[in-house]
Amino acid sequence: MNRRGLLAVLGAGLLGTVTACGDLEDTKARTAAELLAKPAIDTSDGLRVDGELIADQKLYQAARKDTAVLYSGTGQEAEELTVARFEADTGIRVRLTRLPTNKLAERALSEQGAGRLKAGVIRITDPLVAREFAEAGVYVPYRTPFHDRLPRGTALTSDRYWAGYYIVNAMGYNSAVITDDPPTGWQDLTDPRHKGKLGVVAITTGGSVKALARFQIEEFGAGYLRAQARNRARVFDSTSTEVDALARGEIAIASLSFNNAFAAQAAGAPIKLVVPEEGVAGAPTPLGVTEQGLKSPAARVFANWSVSREGQRFAASQGFIAARTDIGRTRAGAYQLPTADSPRAHLLTEDQMERHSKADERVWRKAFDHLG
Repeated sequence: MNRRGLLAVLGAGLLGTVTACGDLEDTKARTAAELLAKPAIDTSDGLRVDGELIADQKLYQAARKDTAVLYSGTGQEAEELTVARFEADTGIRVRLTRLPTNKLAERALSEQGAGRLKAGVIRITDPLVAREFAEAGVYVPYRTPFHDRLPRGTALTSDRYWAGYYIVNAMGYNSAVITDDPPTGWQDLTDPRHKGKLGVVAITTGGSVKALARFQIEEFGAGYLRAQARNRARVFDSTSTEVDALARGEIAIASLSFNNAFAAQAAGAPIKLVVPEEGVAGAPTPLGVTEQGLKSPAARVFANWSVSREGQRFAASQGFIAARTDIGRTRAGAYQLPTADSPRAHLLTEDQMERHSKADERVWRKAFDHLG
């Protein structure tokens, strides 16, 4: 991957509203093409990408005159690359507003209550917030042409939202610090030789870290968390600050967001990722269409594209687990993550999050003596 190109993308601000244009748009499109080869596109009977009909002629022509308004609670750089890929595939514009899921929820619910919700499609990182959106009427019933391709369990529990993809937590280490006997599995996080050099992200950060805690407690027991704490683990309040610390060598090894670390590695950081044999943890990123989105041809095409083979393969190329399992094996650089139906993919469901989230947080806080 072209490091200068990706660094330009990663240099974008963390908050705000973005409409890609000019040189920056070209840079993002090139970076997206480096992640995954461009697909075959046929517009003779609508919009057909990689052999799948995403929009018929009437919808596609209307969408080309429209702009999709996307609110997203996922990472800025990942969503900007997704937007760039969608725009390159379709010729349809997207206006992106990126905020943390909790702030995004406040905004969307406030706008909905006032009858002024601007978004046509919304992606967030917490299934319980998605449920709240459905109950408040933010999300409305919508089915893409590819919903039947979503394996049972990945569509969450509503006809108003579905899993766009899964955010993955795995392991990584600084290859300039650990040069011999590199880590290969989850037990390496408890190895005393890494005492004072281990990084973890606080469970309060979001759904993907809750998925990691559930996986570790279920697979290895609560004692595994205490063993990490005995290694004087440094607790970070965000995945981005943890990955930055790992890149600088302030910590040597960490459980981390695969997508964030993969982007940092591609940008030149001395980070190596590990996909342990025991598997990885993942949490869904719910995606849904609003009432405004039903009226927006561009928003409907964006939603359809997101579940298409092309949209799913592009998500996988960024270091996420695709919700669909019929798209073929798609690598994220040198890495191959398990598919959503693999026993090595420990994916937190909406019901599991509701049942275990509070108890797991208490166990995690006690293990790490964390009050934040």
